[in-house]
Amino acid sequence: MNKWIKGLGVGLLALGLAACGSAAEPKTDPDTGKKVEVSNKSKMTAQEVYNKAMEVSEEQKSMHAVMDINQKMSMPGQGLDMDSKIKMDMDMIIDPLAMYQVMSMDMGPEIGAMDMEMYMTESGFYMHDPESDQWIKMPMDMYDEMMAQMGGETDPTLDMKMFKEFKDEFKFEQTDDEYILTLNASGDKFSSLMKELMGSAFPADMAMTEEEADLLNNMDLKSLDVTIYIDKETFYTNAFDMNMDMTMKIEEEEMHIVQEMKSVITKINEIDEIVVPQEVIDSAVDLEELMGQE
Repeated sequence: MNKWIKGLGVGLLALGLAACGSAAEPKTDPDTGKKVEVSNKSKMTAQEVYNKAMEVSEEQKSMHAVMDINQKMSMPGQGLDMDSKIKMDMDMIIDPLAMYQVMSMDMGPEIGAMDMEMYMTESGFYMHDPESDQWIKMPMDMYDEMMAQMGGETDPTLDMKMFKEFKDEFKFEQTDDEYILTLNASGDKFSSLMKELMGSAFPADMAMTEEEADLLNNMDLKSLDVTIYIDKETFYTNAFDMNMDMTMKIEEEEMHIVQEMKSVITKINEIDEIVVPQEVIDSAVDLEELMGQE
């Protein structure tokens, strides 16, 4: 998912290059339909904002992120109809990868709710098992796998011809504090573009498995609404919202997924270290030992 979002974000910013050579319009208030007053009006074009955003992204070392995800998933052929709510709250250092994450999931009355907590650093990977109320030390090869999955860089110099077809769906707006990039898109052309972006988000040395390729080929993106908020002063991404409606075929069965995601990003470059508490290290049970006891 992280690679998917990274590829999507770069694609949207590149789309802004193709779509907008002029300054951002004041943001339209969704409730009144009127444009907000902007006293700190910027004349920067989407291309200039894109260049600055890409430049500062290279300097981004750490962040705090909060993500709220509401998802409805149905598979009529299997009688599956599930609503889920997920909230993730995490500190993250990019290189070397280190993370502290708290996640709560509510999968509805049939499955129930679950909380998860984890520390992942070069010195150890620990997850809290809510059922046993016990910390578990995970094998370090799982950390290495995570490093490989999150380490794939997406080429920011994407072919702009890919995005010209969608310039009419793209908006470039501003408030006193932020630039706002919005895309509302649907249809076969956009679905094909998203498959290309998602495929390109894989690292060059990590090919998709046959199952991942089949899943991508059998995905049909009905609609996607994405809004990205970029700080006018720092050019860091402050937040993004994403609403997605898609179907995919799994073993001849069609699954329908509607997802709403909101993410807020703060403390950029303010987190210097993520330390696993000593009590977690002392009380943790090794996963391999735990599995050997079963």
